[in-house]
Amino acid sequence: MIMDLMKIIIEVEFTGIGTALKKAREAAGMSLTVAGDYAGMSGANFNRIENEDTKGVPLDTLIRAANAVGLDLKECLGEWIQHIPGVNLTESSNGD
Repeated sequence: MIMDLMKIIIEVEFTGIGTALKKAREAAGMSLTVAGDYAGMSGANFNRIENEDTKGVPLDTLIRAANAVGLDLKECLGEWIQHIPGVNLTESSNGD
């Protein structure tokens, strides 16, 4: 039996995640380009997320960005984030 999967989109607004990403990136001594590479995106995209200059960020993209700079999203978003089905906060961002 084949089951159809339905994507459920949850919108949550937070402020300060971009600032937390930037602080973590700077503490790690990474440029935007390097952080973007580790996260699988351009440095310009990473910069837009840091500056919260985007309409929204898919959760998987945010997880990759946070992992790239060593930011624990549970500290920014709260423990609830780890209880969303299918969310893996420890997934490697650079294929390791």
